[in-house]
This record gives sequence, structure tokens and C-alpha cells, in this order.
Amino acid sequence: MKSRSWSAAAAALCFLTLAAPSAQAQWGFPGGFGEFGWGGWGGGVGTVEGELARGMGMFAMGLGQYNKHTAIADSINVDTVKRWNQFMHDAQMETNRRRREQLTNDRKRTVEAVAATQRRLRDNPEPRDILQGDALNVALDEITDPRVYYRVLPAAKERVGGGNIRAIPFRYGSAAITVGLHQLAAEAVPPPLRTPEFEADREALKRLDGEITRQIAADQEPDPETVKQLLAAIYAAEDKAAKSLRPNSLESKQADRYLKALHGLVVMLKTPKLDGYLEGVEKRNDASVGELLNFMTSFNLRFGPAVTPPQRKAYTELYPQLAKLRDESAKAMAGSTPTQPAAASALEDFFSTMTYDDLQKKAPKP
Repeated sequence: MKSRSWSAAAAALCFLTLAAPSAQAQWGFPGGFGEFGWGGWGGGVGTVEGELARGMGMFAMGLGQYNKHTAIADSINVDTVKRWNQFMHDAQMETNRRRREQLTNDRKRTVEAVAATQRRLRDNPEPRDILQGDALNVALDEITDPRVYYRVLPAAKERVGGGNIRAIPFRYGSAAITVGLHQLAAEAVPPPLRTPEFEADREALKRLDGEITRQIAADQEPDPETVKQLLAAIYAAEDKAAKSLRPNSLESKQADRYLKALHGLVVMLKTPKLDGYLEGVEKRNDASVGELLNFMTSFNLRFGPAVTPPQRKAYTELYPQLAKLRDESAKAMAGSTPTQPAAASALEDFFSTMTYDDLQKKAPKP
């Protein structure tokens, strides 16, 4: 089944709106993004399961006109987007598990202690858990589970208010992106790049991936210099593969899929600048929880710690709304079939139809 637009698949900027806007691009941003950043805020909710591609809104910024990318969108089927969604959700769950371990005392870092922390954050959060954003993120993860998201989101019409949205200290979810990077760099190198000729490239990718993994474990954002070095290593491998592998051969195609996925994920390590997309939201007193969730999933955002009075107010008012929607998600989840962990091939499939030209626009050679 083919996807219907660039916004629904390759960029999956948000969700297709119930009343879709014009396909005419605005500010070089493909259509289908609702009214974010252009005098309004929010947009409708998609209805076709699988249209969400978590975190890809920021990736598509500035890629060009809508029509230019229609062919790319048409080449990505819904199953590919679903598998991407599942991989990103699984990666966030792994990130959360590591985060729970950090919240427990080193001497009590056991399965039981981590599970107890999770239960507290979900069912009986302390005020500090809410203000730190941890309890809100637990609810967010349940609500945005790909198995139930489209079934519960239409009910997320409760008003949260633009002032509260503006006050939220959003934090970019780079940690989940690094889970995918690690799987590719450490575990999924294709046969054409395992030869002695690419040994130095493999070692560079592995070393830099290790540095970023350690930075994330220390609850830091990836260091821009490390990301720059990683991107340079990817470019070097791309150049070498183009010169040494026969064009259109199986080996060349395997290398391309792998390197495009690495390149695309490095693009997504860059924290998006959100001010333009939040402009005017404080005027939208009718902004809903669903619109907030659309925005957060599109840009791969998490709840950061609330430190100012407006931030604390926003979290105190928002948490009960998310908890209510989370309970609806739990009901919808009952009886659903557990999903199998998504393989790293989901990353390769998703980025495979993008051109190096598109990737290089977002992450030029250092």
C-alpha cells in the first residue's frame, strides 16, 4: 500500500490533517503540517494507522518543495513507516530502562528496584517526579505506543492552553536516536563494509558511537564536535564505497542502505530550533492535548525538568490530563498482540529511498 504524501511517509512531518491544507509548500516546508508556525498552531489528527513517523518533522525542515518529494513519498509504503515507528518506540523504551537504572541507587540497581521506580512514576508519582518530567514522559510513552496511538488520540480534545504549551521545557529525545546509531555501528555492518579495506572506517564509526553512547549515559546531549567527527567518518565511508564498489551491484546497494541510515540518524541528532513553530501558540487558549502530542511526536520531544513557576504550573495542570489519556491507552492496549522488537533494518528501509543530495542538505560535509 503506498503512502499518500511526503508528510505521511518520508518526512511524516506530523499527521495528515482532517481538513488537509494546500499542498503548496510554505517556507520550503512540505505541506501537510497543519498550521504550525504560520500564524496558527496545531492541526488535525491523522486517521490512517502508520502515518506517524516519530521525530521526522525536524528532519524534513528545509528539504524543499512538496512536489519535489512526492516521488520519494510514493516509494515508501505504510509498512515501512510502521516499522520505523515501532523501532523508535522500542528505542525510547530502552532509553527509559537505562534512565530508570540511573534513578535507582547504585547499590539497589536490580530488576526489582527498576520495576518499583517505574511503578511509582506511573501509578503514584511524587511531586518531584512530575516536576522533573519523568512521570509525564511515562504517560507520553504509553499514549504514543504505535499499537494504540490512533485509537486514543481523537479523544485527546481536552484543552491544555497555549500558554501552558509555551511554558513547557521541551527536551529533544536524542537518546532514542543513539540507540539506532549504536545498533548500526556496532551490530549491523553489512558484508561489503566488513572487508579489510573498510577496517579504519568501521573502527572510526565504532569509536565515535561509543563516545556518544557514553555522553548519553551521563545524561548529556551528544557533543557537537563528536557528532561532527561522526558525520565526517560517514562521509569518508560513503566516498570510499562509491569509488570501490561497482555501481548498482548488490554490494553497492547494501552499503548505500546502511550508510544512508547512519547519515539520516546523524541528521536527527541535531536539536531542532522550535521557537518558530511555537510562535503564537500562547494566543491559542483552545489548544488541545492532542495538538501538543502531535507536535511532540513529530519533533521527537520529551518533557524536561520544570524549574520556573510557569513551567511548574504547566506540568501540574497537564499531568492529570496525560494520566487520564494514558488510562484510555491502557484500556485500548488490553488484548493487543505484543509486538516483536523492530530490527535495525527498519532504519535502513526508511532512509533507503532518500537521496544523498537530500541527506547532505541537512548534514553537509564538515
